[in-house]
Amino acid sequence: MNPESNKPVNKSVKDGPVLRDHVFDGIEEFDQKLPNWWLFTFYIAIAFYVGYWVIYYSSDLLQSPAEKINAQMELINDAKKKELAAMLDELDNKVLIQWSENADIVAEGEAVFKTTCAACHGADLNGTAIGRSLMDDEWSHGGEPMDLFNLVLNGSPADAEGFNGQKMTAWGENLGPEKCAKAVAYVLSKNPPKSEE
Repeated sequence: MNPESNKPVNKSVKDGPVLRDHVFDGIEEFDQKLPNWWLFTFYIAIAFYVGYWVIYYSSDLLQSPAEKINAQMELINDAKKKELAAMLDELDNKVLIQWSENADIVAEGEAVFKTTCAACHGADLNGTAIGRSLMDDEWSHGGEPMDLFNLVLNGSPADAEGFNGQKMTAWGENLGPEKCAKAVAYVLSKNPPKSEE
């Protein structure tokens, strides 16, 4: 074997790829320098990662995902409270009775009732083993429209015994005041309050 053949060959990149003098099983290795743009990008990415890690974990400049979610939930809860306050400001017995005479509102209330209330009170409002009938004249927590609205919104009072041991669930958080009021309007349309004589 000629020792001269093992000496590295000095070739510039302009002449073509520079190969290492090491050959194994017929496989040659490139001996090229990485381009400067690639190296700068790589070093900048490392510096960015280190800086971001320090800022994220060691300072209060950035919010964690949990903090972002909590902040969004707080905004949602504030919006719900404002909606509830606005609804309660304009809502009274007269408005609920007017809504119960509006076919569009009653149709929306029926949809809400069928998806959330019918399981306990029956699709025909005649009650089940879980929920009371809404078609009779017996109102355990007040017979006025606003009494029914407050019951749907806030659930049974804390001291209530419930019906067959079951208390009314508060739907205000899940449905919001508007849907609760429309469900009440639907119930009132089927069982309108008696006019005072």
